[in-house]
Amino acid sequence: MKLKWQIIILFQAAVEIFLGFVITKFNILPLKYLIVVYLVLFLIFRLMYKFIKPPKRIGKHAKKSRRARLGKYVSLLVSIAMIFSSYMLIKTNGAIAKMTGMSEQKTVIALVALKKNGYKSAKDVEDEKVGINTKQTSTYLKEGKSLLKDSVYFTEKDYNDYKKLGEDLYSGKVKAILMDYAYETALEGYFESFNNDTEIIWSHTFVEKNANTANNKNVTKEPFTIIVSGVDSRGSVDEKSRSDVNMIVTINPNTRQILLTSIPRDYFVTLANVGVKDKLTHAGMFGTTNVEKTVEKFMDLDIDYQARIGFQSVVKIVDALGGVDVYSDKAFKPWTDNGVRIKKGVQHMDGRTALAFARERKIYLTGDRHRAANQQAVLKAILNKAMSPAVITNYTSLLDAVAGTFQTNMKTSDITSLAKMQLDKGGSWDIQQSILEGTNEKRTGGYLMPKTAIYYTIPSKDSINKNRLYITNMLAGKKIKTEASDSKA
Repeated sequence: MKLKWQIIILFQAAVEIFLGFVITKFNILPLKYLIVVYLVLFLIFRLMYKFIKPPKRIGKHAKKSRRARLGKYVSLLVSIAMIFSSYMLIKTNGAIAKMTGMSEQKTVIALVALKKNGYKSAKDVEDEKVGINTKQTSTYLKEGKSLLKDSVYFTEKDYNDYKKLGEDLYSGKVKAILMDYAYETALEGYFESFNNDTEIIWSHTFVEKNANTANNKNVTKEPFTIIVSGVDSRGSVDEKSRSDVNMIVTINPNTRQILLTSIPRDYFVTLANVGVKDKLTHAGMFGTTNVEKTVEKFMDLDIDYQARIGFQSVVKIVDALGGVDVYSDKAFKPWTDNGVRIKKGVQHMDGRTALAFARERKIYLTGDRHRAANQQAVLKAILNKAMSPAVITNYTSLLDAVAGTFQTNMKTSDITSLAKMQLDKGGSWDIQQSILEGTNEKRTGGYLMPKTAIYYTIPSKDSINKNRLYITNMLAGKKIKTEASDSKA
């Protein structure tokens, strides 16, 4: 049965109305662009109506009749294209919703064994000794142990430090370790190749609700702060793990200024959850909220929002943007990726190169400080390119790039409002940079490795005070200017 032209054009009208509704609900386009979209949709409908409507007279006007038949197919193709566009917009909005809210965090209790033993499951440690550190335990370790014992019998051997626990695993005195996997970093502190030498043969993931620490700011009219925690772990971004990048991002939408304040990962500060000093990076083992509270305490600031990002998302984001231009003060081959070459000067970097550049510290005299400067350079390049109006054409690819590797407790409406504001006003932002200072010192007493002398960065009170003033001035609505030495590598 042939479809009547009235049904086809009505179907197209319904699809166009739905697409218009989806675009409006997405709330990312400023009013001036929405009006253009509505006009374009109306014009498409009018043109297709004239194209598809058959002539009143048939016969010698047969060409017009063929045009009308062709118009039916064109109208159906237009409708299909609009349905696909609606689907992509709904998918994009869903992707943003998954990134925002940051309502959950995961704790992984894992049974870890040496790869060389060839163990593949918990059954392989039946009747064997399993080591557990009972001194620095996590909330869920006891529950995880109970679950494991439901499926396999093993002899538990208790330890009070990770060094002895690791030594006994390598020597074969215990066949596996049951641990909160966030504590893997403690074993890597003693055994550099621990990550490569071991594998998880059993695990259970506990999911808990995050406390909502977000402040209710109007992000398009009020200055606000975000603590960004970068993680480089084997697990998903919502699993607890050390925080390898710690940066306070202060944004003033009125002065169109952004301040990037990097904090050394080895900063020796009091961890908010235990009240004992350790490296800031270890605060992330207890969740991003603990990183936020720890930074708030030693900086004497109230941070509005938090964000957690996996390192691999840098690769995807930069590639989705078509690469970024970043300056390097020297040429080198990164320790973290031997297949990459960094040139001296401005280099157009793809995602893999940008990540290797941002992770490198061993080839620099100032180590972690230079790495922080590189991270800021990459982030600045990403921000500059992402704020270009041209990015709207690649918006879906950009969101796909961060899906599953980025979380924030900002609301979906906050993200879309910022994007809408940038599309409306356009233009560039003034991005200022600063890195907190400190002195490296080898000492004992850290929470995670209390008896082992390792290097910490002892915070400079003057640097903390100076950077706090930068941030509070921005929050007060002032435009600030950092000194060149503040971000010097």
